Amino acid sequence: MAVIGIINIYFSHIAQILIKPLSKAKTAFVIGIKVALLLAYATNTVNASNQTFIETPDSHLANCGTQYAQASLPQVTTTKPIDLYYLCFDGFAVGYSGVTRTALWSAEHLTRERIEVASTLERENQFHEESRLPNSVKSSLADYKKVPYDRGHLAPNADMATREQQYDSFSLANIIPQQPDNNRGIWRELESQARLLTMRYGEVYVVSGTAYLTQSSKSLRGRVLVPSHLYKVIYVPTLQQAGVYFLPNDDSQRVEVISLAVLNKRVGIVVMPSLANNIQAKAMALPLAGSIPSPTDKAAPKANAVEVIIQLFKAFANWLMAIFTS
Repeated sequence: MAVIGIINIYFSHIAQILIKPLSKAKTAFVIGIKVALLLAYATNTVNASNQTFIETPDSHLANCGTQYAQASLPQVTTTKPIDLYYLCFDGFAVGYSGVTRTALWSAEHLTRERIEVASTLERENQFHEESRLPNSVKSSLADYKKVPYDRGHLAPNADMATREQQYDSFSLANIIPQQPDNNRGIWRELESQARLLTMRYGEVYVVSGTAYLTQSSKSLRGRVLVPSHLYKVIYVPTLQQAGVYFLPNDDSQRVEVISLAVLNKRVGIVVMPSLANNIQAKAMALPLAGSIPSPTDKAAPKANAVEVIIQLFKAFANWLMAIFTS
């Protein structure tokens, strides 16, 4: 728009100088040039806004490999169509499905320094459509209007240490339709646990993802599929251990802790393929594993408020110990 304004001012000035001495034909010629330039600029602007940037696996690793454990991309093993797009953001990396119009995963490398800085940054909601994706596969802001779901983050805003990272986290390529109680309850708690583990051990690799395990998926306006389940993989390099929080996208507030090997079979994606088999096979004892009942255990009661407070106090105490002993 600024360029259009400059063109207008420039040619208006020229026209005022030339109109008096020039014939009507020459004046029309000047005006014609102005119109042609404006049309050319407008056409180029529209083309640029519709331009897509497709990353190959190699270019994605070159740009965003530090976000993945041992710089290894998740490997898709499912036979279901997914139409995969790789997107490198400032602070995280996404594998996006053109079929579901959501991310299949968002990967982050969290460090103690990053979390400390992120904790000082106030949240600014800036949800926006992802311009790098083709119009035919990207979700839109209109898809999420007046629907019974939150716009839930995979890579959370609270992990972002700069305004650029924060802005990127609000791209709809990092957003999923999430049951509101799930997003504001157990999912938020798991995000906090990932940050507490980062503060305790110095660094962790996190992959947050979606799963579509039901026969038929709900959708937003027939376009954006609603995931039936969510997961959050946490790998702690200093411990050489990994575990997975796996939970339904509903209001049950239930979660189970499983191994990477189990997750790989459930979702059809080998999320951290470079990790040794023994790490993949054994689930790390992640926080809250013993206090939150498994969704497969129908008789288990939900954790009461006292138990949750005790667990939070223990996590906070461990965090303080890590700070004073490191």
